[in-house]
Amino acid sequence: MNKTKDVASAQIYRRDTETDRYLIEVALDRYEDIFNEWDPAPFKRRDIHPNLTEFFEECSMEINLKHRVAIVFYLPKGEIDPEKQEHCIRGLRNHFGFAVHILRKRLAHVERHAMRNVVIGLFFLFVATFLQNKIEATLLSSVLVQGLFIGGWVFIWEAFSSVIFKEAPTRTKIKEWERLLESPIDFRKEIKP
Repeated sequence: MNKTKDVASAQIYRRDTETDRYLIEVALDRYEDIFNEWDPAPFKRRDIHPNLTEFFEECSMEINLKHRVAIVFYLPKGEIDPEKQEHCIRGLRNHFGFAVHILRKRLAHVERHAMRNVVIGLFFLFVATFLQNKIEATLLSSVLVQGLFIGGWVFIWEAFSSVIFKEAPTRTKIKEWERLLESPIDFRKEIKP
């Protein structure tokens, strides 16, 4: 899978020979195209345009996480403005950082919930073990003890399942957004065909 992904990345994305980074290239008409036109906040606090966010997510999924990336925006010749570039870079970094923050917060919530499930599961197992040795073996007591054992293992399995399996995509997303957060962002004059 990784080898196939590397071949596909090499075919789709150009690679900067100096930095050995895959380039995520975006053509713009103006700097404002980076941001959501409905958000009136200043550049550094504006939301990224939803289509651009989706584009970054797709590119990041296609390029293997072991590779570093760089983001390059191409603008028409007369549009180069260092002050606007700095504002856009800060806005993009804020957006990427916020995405990482939200995903980590979600993961922390799942981990807290899983820890609670482990505690409940261990409690059920403890009670089942205690009751198994202390109460008289009748049909009702056997059903109760077995129910507690099963319930305990179900809570523990749910905890491990949610943390290890269900949240694996969230961990990958965090790595993808962190890679974008750490990537250099460059603005260049539009490429002539």
